[in-house]
Amino acid sequence: NKDHQIMENGDSTVGISWYQEMVIIPYPGNSMKFYLFTNDGTITYNTYYSIIDLSFNNGLGRVIQKNVSLIVNVRMADCITAIKHANGRDWWLYMRSGDGIITNNPFYTYLVTPSGIFLDTLQNIGPVTGGSFVEFRWNKLGTKLAYVNYSGLIQVFDYDRCTGLLSNPITID
Repeated sequence: NKDHQIMENGDSTVGISWYQEMVIIPYPGNSMKFYLFTNDGTITYNTYYSIIDLSFNNGLGRVIQKNVSLIVNVRMADCITAIKHANGRDWWLYMRSGDGIITNNPFYTYLVTPSGIFLDTLQNIGPVTGGSFVEFRWNKLGTKLAYVNYSGLIQVFDYDRCTGLLSNPITID
């Protein structure tokens, strides 16, 4: 919480934070709630979300829903990222599969709205990449996404904040 204490019901929230395996975003349409998305970083390869509500405990908040499965039995690369939708309310959530022995590794694109979290697309774009230690970075305008893996591969994509789609991959080795 804001006092650097474990929030009520915040213990045992699944996730590790070695690289970029967690992201928190505002809950669309409710300024007091937030989503926390996490990868568990274990052999089970699950991705979860929890909901945090700051209206409890005099603004210190409480985790009101915890460790809800979003993706099951798919190992994701060590990063999650999100960017606000062009409509100014919703959010796009991105992850990429990665297990080191990859025949395809799509980008998982979820749309987060006041109605919930929905898988929007599985987009296979750019060359197949091995390894799971990666980072995502957005440019300041939100029109480009860079994907960097531990072996020095950099992929840069054009990005459309209306459709959530990546395009025009450029690979830098």
